[in-house]
Parts: sequence; structure tokens; C-alpha cells
Amino acid sequence: MSTEMKRVLIIEDYYALADIESLLCTMEGYEVKVAKSGDEGLQVFQEFKPDLVLLDLMLPGDLSGTQVLERIRNDHGSNPKVLVVSALVNASTAPKLEAYGNVQTLAKPFKIKELASRIQAMLAS
Repeated sequence: MSTEMKRVLIIEDYYALADIESLLCTMEGYEVKVAKSGDEGLQVFQEFKPDLVLLDLMLPGDLSGTQVLERIRNDHGSNPKVLVVSALVNASTAPKLEAYGNVQTLAKPFKIKELASRIQAMLAS
């Protein structure tokens, strides 16, 4: 196979949602890794080198999702693409998150179809 499988890192502490996101990405043919905290997410990020990160903002541990996003951008520039999937996404927070560059936002709760189309679009471009 000449085309390399796209990699998606899911940083989400809510197991049920992480499982749904993981299953969705796997069914679309992407290689997936899941991290349950910001610290774990950054460790997995270094080894896995994802094309897309699905990032929750409210995470257990020392690092919030916003801090994880800051570290990714500080250490790796504008790649990879990040889709922030969080209940904290709203008209006030979305522009601030998108200002980090190569970031899109999706508010929880969301429709699975919407998540699937956003992931496909972000990985296709």
C-alpha cells in the first residue's frame, strides 16, 4: 500500500466518548491512539506523530486541553490539525482556540455524523 494510513490521537477522559470517537476513526480507516489526560496525550503525541488530534478541554491531571494545545503549537508549529471537541466550546471560546492556527472546534453534545464529516474534511485537506 503506497498511501500511509492517517493517524488520529484522541485526548479524552470520558471513556464512552473516547470509545465512540476511536471506533468512528477506525471504521474510516485511520490509525488511532487514545490518551485519557493531557500529560498522557503529550507523551503519546511525541511517539505517535498524529495527523489530527481530537482534544477535549476539561482533562484530569496537571494540564488542561488548552495547555496541551499551547504545548503542541509551541513545540510543533501549526501541525498537526486539531479538532477541539468540548462542552466548553461556544461563541466566546471558539475564536480564541481557532487563533492557535489549524484548529477547528466542535461543541458537545454533537451528532456523530457531524464529527465524522469534520474528521474526514480535516484529514482530506
